[in-house]
Amino acid sequence: MCVDSSAKNVFYNEIFPNQPRTSFNYLPEVNNVSIQIYFRKTDSVQHYRYTILEDDKPLVVNQSIDQAQLKDVDRPDEVFRSTTLGIFPIKGKIITTLIYSIEKPLDIEKAVFYGKPIPKAKIRSFATRFAVQKGVDYRYISDPKERTDLTFTEKDEELTIVKDKSAIDYLYYTTIKDKQTNKTIFESTAWQYGGYVEEGELLPYIYIDKNVFKKSGEYEVIIQPLIKWTGCLNYDISQKEIEKYIMRHTLSITLDKENYTKKDL
Repeated sequence: MCVDSSAKNVFYNEIFPNQPRTSFNYLPEVNNVSIQIYFRKTDSVQHYRYTILEDDKPLVVNQSIDQAQLKDVDRPDEVFRSTTLGIFPIKGKIITTLIYSIEKPLDIEKAVFYGKPIPKAKIRSFATRFAVQKGVDYRYISDPKERTDLTFTEKDEELTIVKDKSAIDYLYYTTIKDKQTNKTIFESTAWQYGGYVEEGELLPYIYIDKNVFKKSGEYEVIIQPLIKWTGCLNYDISQKEIEKYIMRHTLSITLDKENYTKKDL
């Protein structure tokens, strides 16, 4: 990947849990991006195909590699062959490349070049699961505001947080902190799907065991992009700017029965 020489805050090749074949490049101040593909000498280039999407609409579909355009690229440990797939305007757009070999059509390498502001996550609902005579049932709080009051009884088992649907759900991770101590009591980088649907789309959600909350008090739910903000090219982004991407929600938890361990005491 090559970008404008004057571009700042180039976040490149971010890899996320459970997404081993997907790389994410956040390019908020880039106008044009040149996308290259690299092959080892042992790769059968004639078997490779690529698709390029702009805002999820196809620009190129299942195109073979122009082998005449391949050039040797010297790396410290190996010599690669490389070619450019094109130069694309990226400001305000999302460019996605999908590359695979027809010998292994399920092994698709996906690269996302994101030139839009990353949307702040939104909690669609909370659900508290509790035991009933013939199984379980749920209490729901839909479209919560900045603060939610919850009371856990002995019959309650877990809390579900349902997030709004996004094409880049894998980008977001969740932490819960005790606001009194500022200690993290829960974190998750994986979303589950199934059971929560909105306009035909499965919504991402996570489960939190009730026992995570050891005592009554205020907790902060934080959902934010899993991006190494200081690990980019030409870093020039303030904490105030980063905060625009972070969703914070206060949970006021009341426990009918406090759940301390020997370590807590």
